[in-house]
Amino acid sequence: MDQRTQSEEQRRLVEEFGLLYEQMGVTRMAGRVSGFLLLCDPPVQSLTQIADALGVSKAAVSGAARVLLQFGVVELVGEPGQRGDFYRALPGQMDSMLRLDHVRTLHALLDRGLASVADRDQTHSNYALMHDLRRFSVFLETEIPGVIARWQRHRAESATASTTYYPNDNDPRPSGGAT
Repeated sequence: MDQRTQSEEQRRLVEEFGLLYEQMGVTRMAGRVSGFLLLCDPPVQSLTQIADALGVSKAAVSGAARVLLQFGVVELVGEPGQRGDFYRALPGQMDSMLRLDHVRTLHALLDRGLASVADRDQTHSNYALMHDLRRFSVFLETEIPGVIARWQRHRAESATASTTYYPNDNDPRPSGGAT
């Protein structure tokens, strides 16, 4: 799928994926590539195809693809008889989005930070903030595995359901905005 075959709505969506990823601390280009790979047909695309569709350089797509590979959002695919790198969106990687390892790292850093100021007044605003962030990280560490497990059960149970998407189907949130 190139720029000519993408609908205007798909082009907007790709750009909005880019903005979301940027807000999440990843590059806008990584978000654009991720969004494109979710929308493209066929689902496997070469660096050249992605670059052409997004109207950017192959180098920009290559850098973004490396980031997405590290996050486990896309995978590198070999295409028989073809040269070059091909990518597709990788399904079911909810743990890579919730990044329990990052939460654990934050927890450890906060523990070290609090230990380094243990002899000081803990009501100081920064120290109070570290205590609150630590409690939050502990909460997330206990909740994320359960959320992932519940999602996996839900996904397995609904695997036999229709894969046709109907807007607002089973989604209690209003469309078009954040919760």
